[in-house]
Amino acid sequence: MRFRQIIASALTVMCLCTCFSTTVSAKTVSTFSLVNSISPLYDIADSAYSELNIVGTKAECVSKVSGDNTTKITVEQTLQKYSGWFWIWDDVDGASWTRTENKSSVNLSNTKSGLTSGTYRVKSMFTLTDKNGKTETLTIYSDEVSVN
Repeated sequence: MRFRQIIASALTVMCLCTCFSTTVSAKTVSTFSLVNSISPLYDIADSAYSELNIVGTKAECVSKVSGDNTTKITVEQTLQKYSGWFWIWDDVDGASWTRTENKSSVNLSNTKSGLTSGTYRVKSMFTLTDKNGKTETLTIYSDEVSVN
């Protein structure tokens, strides 16, 4: 009986050791950086940015993206409000904008007035097309801002 307890204890320790050990590998790649944030590496985009500023009950939504070899950019910008349930964000009525430009960068800025109390963010979805016809779609969210 004592032998079974020793074997069971040894197997338990081995299982716990394998569950809590992790192999980690990292490679540093720097294409661009944003202050105090993690910056993903994109294939086509050089930088992407989404910002929300609220003064009183008026929101200013800003979406910026650029890519050196980009020939076409579509930006879909949406102001969203937190519903309070299970991390669900609802689109605010009348606060969605789309712009398509045949340029290497786009800066889209829009405003929405009459906000009610709650927590808001800007969802910026960028679709970039490079000179070879390859497309890349990325979604960036602004920081959350509360209205009292």
